[in-house]
Amino acid sequence: MPAQNTKEKSVMKSNQSVYLLLGGALCVAALAFAFGTLDAIGSLWASLVALGTWKGVAGGLALANAPAVIPLDEMKSLLQQIQSANKQLVGDYQSASQELKSLGESHKGLAADFAEAQKQLNQIRKTGLTPTASRMAHQAVSDDCARYIAAVVICGADTIGGLNHIKGMQRESLIGECRSIVGIESKSALTSTDIPLPTQYSAQLVELIWRYGQARQYATVYPLGAGVVKLPTLKTSPSFGFINQSGSIPEKSPQLSFVTFNPQKAGGIVRIPSEIDADTIVPLGQFLARYIARETARWEDSVLFTADGTSAFNSLKGVGQTAIDNSLVAQLATGKTKPGDITIADLRSMRSKVNPAALFNSAYYFHPTMEALLRSFNTASYCPFVVGPNGQASFEGFPVRWVGVLPVFDNLAHASQAQGSFGDLSYWYLGERASVTVETSREVFFATDELAVRALERFTIALMASDAMSALQLAAS
Repeated sequence: MPAQNTKEKSVMKSNQSVYLLLGGALCVAALAFAFGTLDAIGSLWASLVALGTWKGVAGGLALANAPAVIPLDEMKSLLQQIQSANKQLVGDYQSASQELKSLGESHKGLAADFAEAQKQLNQIRKTGLTPTASRMAHQAVSDDCARYIAAVVICGADTIGGLNHIKGMQRESLIGECRSIVGIESKSALTSTDIPLPTQYSAQLVELIWRYGQARQYATVYPLGAGVVKLPTLKTSPSFGFINQSGSIPEKSPQLSFVTFNPQKAGGIVRIPSEIDADTIVPLGQFLARYIARETARWEDSVLFTADGTSAFNSLKGVGQTAIDNSLVAQLATGKTKPGDITIADLRSMRSKVNPAALFNSAYYFHPTMEALLRSFNTASYCPFVVGPNGQASFEGFPVRWVGVLPVFDNLAHASQAQGSFGDLSYWYLGERASVTVETSREVFFATDELAVRALERFTIALMASDAMSALQLAAS
């Protein structure tokens, strides 16, 4: 009996050991399956294979009911394999956690970038701009610019009741399209200052003024800040010279003076019919842009070239009158009061009045009708007046630039008239403040059922070098 009890205890002890090992193996298998770690599953499989090699432990228990004793060395080896598999599982879990954290941070960054891109896209949609605003050769401005100018006018007219005569879907379609162009979603009160012309479109309008006018093409356009602007100019320039050895070096002290820029308000009103529909938005914008630019350029040229200091020009003096005041004028002899009395010697005399440093960039400025006079100086042996292949005219090598606001060529008497000028026009500054503004009113032409579009700008002119330009003046009597 004692021997049998001892044998049963040994079998029970072996069974408990096997059950513990199988339970541990099942736990490891569950963890491996949960984390999906292939390496851990491989380690578990190796452990189970090692378990199956224990001298037929399981087979012996099932068949012979004989005691199975697991060697201590094999037990330690199996435990070490299980511990190694557990450590690998923990390491893989920590690595996966770090990767998930990194992915979360990357997701936040992508979300921020997407939000910023969406914000920029909304701004582009709000302003109604396109990446490139192209225009055909016959167009004054691009279609987008024309739409925006017309939309500003139409929205302004709608707020003052200028479109109340348009009823039904036609009015809703017109106003809805214009509001989408300028980026207005609500139907709240609107003023012209609420929808300024964007920089891209202002540049197109200013470029159109450059095309029509000579003042902006050849004078120096200078942007002015707030208030009165003063720019320094050289009044006297002491000349350098040789200095004797060991002699004292004389002090050269140039004198400066300041030219004051006080911009003046200028502009006008354009009348357009109030019968407007959605199909006329682009043509209306093109018309307004062309008309405003042409008249703005005409007035700038008039001020720069013909201003005589009277109240019509707000006491400003232009190229011709300033040259006359500075005695830089080639005046015809007494009795020669007609433009037809001008000779080639008078034109050459104009060049002698300006500073030699200005001759390198100088040109003649005349009305286009003066071409007939200049061509009359050509002979079979000498042709001072030439028109190049590009259409650029020149007189004895100096460019001739046509200015539409200068006096025309005729055979009538015009006593003391400044017929033209010569010199470097870049020394004349055209100071401008801000850009052209467009506003709308209905009350001005209420009786004729028309809308008034007002365009305003602020600019002035000033000469930075007093001897850079000369004038050609007809005789006083």
